[in-house]
Amino acid sequence: MFTRLMIVDDHPAMVLALKSLLHHQLGFEVIDVAHDGKSCLAIAKDVRPDMMILDLDMPHTDGFDLIRRLKLSLPNLKLLILSSLEEKVYGGRVRSLGAHGYLNKSASGKIIHAAAVAVSQGYSFFSITPNGLADTCDNTKLNSISDREFQVLKFLGKGFGNHEISQHLHISNKTVATYKSRLYDKIGVNNIADLINFCKQNKVCDN
Repeated sequence: MFTRLMIVDDHPAMVLALKSLLHHQLGFEVIDVAHDGKSCLAIAKDVRPDMMILDLDMPHTDGFDLIRRLKLSLPNLKLLILSSLEEKVYGGRVRSLGAHGYLNKSASGKIIHAAAVAVSQGYSFFSITPNGLADTCDNTKLNSISDREFQVLKFLGKGFGNHEISQHLHISNKTVATYKSRLYDKIGVNNIADLINFCKQNKVCDN
């Protein structure tokens, strides 16, 4: 029986490459594609794929919230994250939300092939283990940060001010300031320069 696969990525060239690899070489049935979070949810609920390959970092999309909503709607969905974002920062977080695998977009076709087969058969595929995460970045601090705080952290790491962040996330300046204060406490810094340095060291803002 063919695995019914849906691909979600905002880069058409990546979608075409994945379709070629997974359909022609592995025999997956690519039943649909989506290019953003909103259409992803609507299409997935309609076509109900067995498996999805999902880009975590798409415009106007909260990747964590998208995973959460997908798993609520389709609890048996096998989910492989394929993203340019660092697995050492995001892998543990998406695993806890129900993803079955994580790959960087720089992975070779051979690795993508292996990951797709493993996830389709019900196995997990993470190139960094939970224990390994703690050795490669400050995993304890990162895991103490809530999803909303993490959103604010990414903007702060890119140099955005409180007002800009409030506009992007549709929250008040006061709320941003509260999240910022919590982040200082959880990360163990007391100024924005040290917080930005933490983001750079742990590749929180890499795309």
